Amino acid sequence: MGISEKKMREILGKDIAVSDVVNERLKDTYMQLEERRAVSENRRFYRRNFRTAAAILLVCLAIPGVVYASVKSGFFEGMFGNETKTSTEVIHTEIDDGKGGTVAVDIPSKEYVPVDQAKATELLGKWVMDKPIITQIGEHTLTVESFAYDRQGALMYFTLKREGGVTALAGNEHTNLTKGAYFTEEADFYLSVEASGEITGCDNIYLDTEKSTDDCMYCYSYILWPEALTKDASVNLVINKYPGSAKETKTMPDEEEQTWWAKTTTEQIRLSGKGQIPNQCIDLGENGYLEYSPISICVDMSKGLGLSAEEAADPYYMKHLEIKYKDGSSYIISDKEKNINNSGYTLGTDEGYKAAFNRLVDPEQIAEIIVNEVSFPVQ
Repeated sequence: MGISEKKMREILGKDIAVSDVVNERLKDTYMQLEERRAVSENRRFYRRNFRTAAAILLVCLAIPGVVYASVKSGFFEGMFGNETKTSTEVIHTEIDDGKGGTVAVDIPSKEYVPVDQAKATELLGKWVMDKPIITQIGEHTLTVESFAYDRQGALMYFTLKREGGVTALAGNEHTNLTKGAYFTEEADFYLSVEASGEITGCDNIYLDTEKSTDDCMYCYSYILWPEALTKDASVNLVINKYPGSAKETKTMPDEEEQTWWAKTTTEQIRLSGKGQIPNQCIDLGENGYLEYSPISICVDMSKGLGLSAEEAADPYYMKHLEIKYKDGSSYIISDKEKNINNSGYTLGTDEGYKAAFNRLVDPEQIAEIIVNEVSFPVQ
């Protein structure tokens, strides 16, 4: 591993879940060498802010229902559709290995498909928050257009605006293929989604490069919880506001830097009171267990797959994940051998391997789910 889990924990100052399958075996991926530094820096900023008090802000914006119906439509299209997302084949490339040479890497193929808006409304409409949330963060205006979640993950559609150009967040076609949009050193705040004050979601932010302009970024965040949520878990948007841009700390003496971070404030905004999208499970006892919903899946890798305890905790051993439908079609979420990754984000945790879907899944149409070579039939 180019950066070991132990080293990452030292950098971030707290335990983290092993990253997604695109990132697995970090030394072999494009994201390892190109994106990890930015991600680590952003989470270092966030870690510091646990020392500050949180002010709970419940924000609501009254807008006509017909207008918000179109926002929901944009949410479904952005998270699951292909109108502004381009499918890509496997990309074979070489990157700097940091030692004066290069490393050959393969970026997996990714396919986007059309979304059935009526079916999306039927499956998810009642779970999507009722009204957008708008908040001013310094010179930036953040609007959470739509949000929905289940016990394993969440989906969030948001825009970030700033007259004269967005400076807090950066992303492009390149980051869409790798680790996602990231907060820059120019940022004077950091965003995360947190459940019950304990569980911070891990995410991948897809930037809509067709809709976005210099002054407004359209973002779709695929979020996975390191720990499954309880039924009564509340979910908040957490905004950590710095006393200046993050880059200011780079040249500060330690004592001055600590004073700087002590001035950071935190706001928590309730994202949704709609509750969790229902999950279904396939429980084969010691022969296997998994949970799924229209937006995510979690597989307990310790059961039925012939893996050791150590292997079960490592997402490297997820070789093939596929949903087969009753009509004979299928959705290959990931396939290591064929270099396929059709997820919005994936995460390895102590609880299992988790994936956020990049397309809508109708649970009623599933015939079976294939994990590696093991079949989980839907009764």
